[in-house]
Amino acid sequence: MKRKWTILLVLGLVLISSAAMAQDVIKFGAAVSLTGAQSRFGNMVKNGYELWKDYVNDKGGVDVAGKKVKVTVIYYDDQSDPQVSAKLTEKLITEDKVQFLLGPYSSGITLATSAIAEKYDIINMACTANADSVYTRGYKNVFSILPPASAILRSFLDMLTTFSPVPKKLAMISPTDLFPLNVADGAQNYAKELKLDLVFFEKYPKGAKDLSSLLLKVKALKPDVLMGTGYLDDAILAVRQAKDQKVDFKAMVFTTGPELEDFTKNLGKDADYAYGVSWWMPEANYKCPVFGSTQNYASLYAKKFGSGLTYQAAAASQAGLLLQLSIEKAKSLQMDKVREALRSYNGTTFWGSTKFDANGRNVTGKSVPFQIQKGVIKTVFPKEVAQTAPMFPQPVWSAR
Repeated sequence: MKRKWTILLVLGLVLISSAAMAQDVIKFGAAVSLTGAQSRFGNMVKNGYELWKDYVNDKGGVDVAGKKVKVTVIYYDDQSDPQVSAKLTEKLITEDKVQFLLGPYSSGITLATSAIAEKYDIINMACTANADSVYTRGYKNVFSILPPASAILRSFLDMLTTFSPVPKKLAMISPTDLFPLNVADGAQNYAKELKLDLVFFEKYPKGAKDLSSLLLKVKALKPDVLMGTGYLDDAILAVRQAKDQKVDFKAMVFTTGPELEDFTKNLGKDADYAYGVSWWMPEANYKCPVFGSTQNYASLYAKKFGSGLTYQAAAASQAGLLLQLSIEKAKSLQMDKVREALRSYNGTTFWGSTKFDANGRNVTGKSVPFQIQKGVIKTVFPKEVAQTAPMFPQPVWSAR
């Protein structure tokens, strides 16, 4: 009998010990595109999460009411499929018992996963999702790192108005996908506000392999500027076929592509003069309560992952960081308290400024236009963050 009680006592102590150990780790979950069409960016997102996690753990962990608690992140590969991501998100919540969610890559996938997070009432940091439709459903648990997609080309259009003479004739092409169409809609409305003339706007199927007929239509109208709201492959294709068709512009801008090494590697000197817009640039100099500064964050990334830091990775680190700061402010891991701390956040980190509206959108951030000059990315607007002046107008193809 005594032996039986001894065994029960030992088992009880093991269970108590296990429970105590479980409380010494904060469990985050992330279903991310590690394979499939979005894997390039999905792996950038994972890098950003890993950098934040490792840095915080090296400093002892997250401060929860005076106690340092380590962080762990459970990952699943969503294969770039929204429905797969939604199922894996549910698995993270119901089986892995994660306490907070770090979002996937893209607005389309987040549209599906955020519904699962709302169902189970768990905070979901949507690090790279800023399509308006993600934030117009009355959800209380989805929070965006990026400002609304519809605003990303505003800074570029503002820059155009500083040139003399102002290039007023614009053309825009967009694939039929959630994020690009949000970008296009916002650019169209803002161009109208600035009294710029959008003389051509046409959509093309997502994943199109030929834009030549579209560019020939553009050529006939002789616009000053071409705006492309698609992805890396779209941007490379547009530049190549504009050159082949001898379609000349004073400026070309793409919302995704020019910030990536592959753009310049594929196009060589033809990449010069192209503009991009980014929600964040490592050349910025913001102070940060955790990483110290933007430059220090960029240096940490380079040491861990090498070159190629883009806003996608930085946004993922910012997602983890904002949850950390909110937990520390709330002095608790209770969902309601952390959510309230997050919703009331208004501050600056290595990423820049963040303040959420009632729908969870970051309404304070702005994009930064940059230009490829002699194969190097240079910020060109506004003056307070510009590394150099924009090279405008770009030379015609026959003069390059």
